[in-house]
Amino acid sequence: MNFWQGQHATLSVWAWILRAFVMFLWLLLITKLMGQRLIGRLTLIDFVISITIGSIAANPLANNNDNLIGPMITIATLGMLHIIIAHFGLLNPRFRRLIQEEPIILVKDGQILNNMLRKTRFNIDDLMFELRLKNYPNPHDIEFAILEPNGQISIIPKSQARPITPADLGTPTPYEGMPTVLIEDGNILQDNLRENQLTETWVLEQLNINQIEVLQEVMLMVLDTKGRVYISKKTQKYS
Repeated sequence: MNFWQGQHATLSVWAWILRAFVMFLWLLLITKLMGQRLIGRLTLIDFVISITIGSIAANPLANNNDNLIGPMITIATLGMLHIIIAHFGLLNPRFRRLIQEEPIILVKDGQILNNMLRKTRFNIDDLMFELRLKNYPNPHDIEFAILEPNGQISIIPKSQARPITPADLGTPTPYEGMPTVLIEDGNILQDNLRENQLTETWVLEQLNINQIEVLQEVMLMVLDTKGRVYISKKTQKYS
């Protein structure tokens, strides 16, 4: 009972470890339900929810007098609130604009928009720093620089400043697609084999062709869309 309620009793070392383990799994479950969006790009609402959940989760892990069930219920409530807000944001653009910042143009046709810098509290040093990170140190080469809702800056270069592509040269290119991982850290990925209509026998034949006799020696085996196989062996350990 002390494990969940605290009750001003001293918890054992194993109880502290178990509380941390339970809270970790609970946060993992709630974050999983909230979706990869929260991890991939931290918008205003994501930021508020994240720091709130973090502060709530920290209290019962640092103080044995704090209740554990209460914070777990609160975290679940915040997680559900985030899911509901995200759902309504998908259905209603006006609601989405209410809870999420709009993209703001900072550079247009090579000209820095001072009024937009003041609006976003973005100084010129910060802007030039971000442009250099994107390999465009000269604002003159930029058609648009846009401050996205997650705080990142997107760069759309002028056509004269962008790298030459095969499309610019009128050169056709074959489809590349996504390579498929067949072996990872010595384990054959059965789902990927089935998706590509391959068998373990075929995989082992490819290993024999590359003079690899033991499956556990393979760190990575990848098959691209052209049928080429890439194999990386685990590095040898030397004493």
